[in-house]
Amino acid sequence: MTHSRFACFYLALVLSAAAADAPAPVQTTPKLEILNKQIEENAENYQAFSNRAYVLTLLGRKDEARADLKKALAMHDKAPMHNRAGWAYFNLGDYTDAVREFELAAKLSDHQAHYDYYSLVLGYWGTGETQKALENYQLAVDKDPRLGSYKTLFERTMEWTPLEQRAMHEIYVLWSKAWKP
Repeated sequence: MTHSRFACFYLALVLSAAAADAPAPVQTTPKLEILNKQIEENAENYQAFSNRAYVLTLLGRKDEARADLKKALAMHDKAPMHNRAGWAYFNLGDYTDAVREFELAAKLSDHQAHYDYYSLVLGYWGTGETQKALENYQLAVDKDPRLGSYKTLFERTMEWTPLEQRAMHEIYVLWSKAWKP
């Protein structure tokens, strides 16, 4: 294939992909099957509902994820569960709900959980509250100095979703250039 024919072929491929609808949500995975079984065996397993909500979130099954989050929170009104719900809401793009859950988790733990401040960073990034995100980033660094170095931040967030990484890394850049004492 000549260079110009390849360029035309590639452009057509890109344009057709851009015109296509969003991919259909994934219907099942081995992890989802395990969580479904855990819930079938014990309908009061709040942790399984929470975990399934997060998996459903990542699979693009938003309404089902929200329903599972509500069940998990109704069964277990504790700081870690609210924090977990915040992460799911964040990945759903429900940033206001994420902030609500992150703030409640931090309040319930009296800001003592290792994740309180960096979770709040995510939520405030999502709602566009950059000042609050930076303030909480500093508090997160005070609690975990690994967040104050890009190399260790990168290592710390390597298994996070791309959205979670983007939020944390963008706030880190602002913090390191304009905020860092």
